[in-house]
Amino acid sequence: MARFSFVKIVVRDLAAMERFYVEGLGFAVQNRIEADDFNEVMLAQKDGAFTLVLYHHADQREVGGGNNWGPLGFIVRDCGAAHADLVALGAREVRPPSAFGAMSVSFISDPEGHEIELLQLSADS
Repeated sequence: MARFSFVKIVVRDLAAMERFYVEGLGFAVQNRIEADDFNEVMLAQKDGAFTLVLYHHADQREVGGGNNWGPLGFIVRDCGAAHADLVALGAREVRPPSAFGAMSVSFISDPEGHEIELLQLSADS
């Protein structure tokens, strides 16, 4: 039996991306690994339910995105406010907040292009 533990994304600017996820989405740094050929920062949310690992190649190789994976998904209290806050921190708007049944959803890209979906479950959540 396997237990899901983390998602890892490759980033160009480790310090900037750490700041974005800590300030914008409430993650806290849990651990760091510094090796000769890579650096990682492990980020966790306060409830410990999700770990995001930021991985950086130390050799400064080119990092590019693909289209074979979906967005990182986050449930938020206020989709519009969270969307605006993340755009103010350097995210790029992909799709503005919009109603989706009783929910509200929006899409942004973090400063390096990783897509993020923000989901407000209901108008009163």
